[in-house]
Amino acid sequence: MPRTPAPYFRFKQFTVMHDRSALKVCTEACILGAYVKVTGATRALDIGTGTGLLALMAAQRNPLMRIDAVEIEEQNFLQAVDNVAKSPFADGIAVHHTAIQDWPRNNENLASNFHDYDLIISNPPFFANHLRSPSAARNRALHTDTLSLEELVDSVARLLAVEGRFVVLLPAYETQLLTEIAAGAGLLPTHQLQVFQRPDKPLFRMITTFERHHTESILESLYIHHLDGSYSDEFRTLLKEYYLIF
Repeated sequence: MPRTPAPYFRFKQFTVMHDRSALKVCTEACILGAYVKVTGATRALDIGTGTGLLALMAAQRNPLMRIDAVEIEEQNFLQAVDNVAKSPFADGIAVHHTAIQDWPRNNENLASNFHDYDLIISNPPFFANHLRSPSAARNRALHTDTLSLEELVDSVARLLAVEGRFVVLLPAYETQLLTEIAAGAGLLPTHQLQVFQRPDKPLFRMITTFERHHTESILESLYIHHLDGSYSDEFRTLLKEYYLIF
């Protein structure tokens, strides 16, 4: 009989419950959380926090940073609230039940007292035309109905500080679309990480850092596994602060 997935994912310093969330903890999201540069950031925003995973991973490496984590789906929001409350980083993360399009116009009690964030991270929905799931919550998490790429860029352009960074995880095609939209808002790619499952597999995901100033973009690659299926040294190094197995 197939094994029932565990209702949680245990990291070295915190545990993420995902039994009520539409989307579970996944490898690519963990890569984003470990990869994003948090050094020097004091105010951060996590758009579509889901279980709170990215906010928790960022807080572990920069406990002095104040993080606002925004989530539209109620069950995800409630799960994130619980995960943050049970973590060592509860004082630095505030989870908010709202659409990013409305943030922070209809909200008070921000984790920071500023509306301009020097770091914005997001693992947004990206399916515009895709088979629907029977789960309405999963559809909201996966599909762009509640947050289009245009709305994501508008929100980031409105909330990002002049010297801030926006770091986002998307497939290659959606990354291209977002890059074109972001350019119209004055946001340009400065770093890109190409993520591959294995050296013999096609490009899986891209993590792109956008900033408001023009510079030659730096392109890097990460392979999660070797050809034999074992974890690559680069992946182990990236996740060693988080994964119990490393």
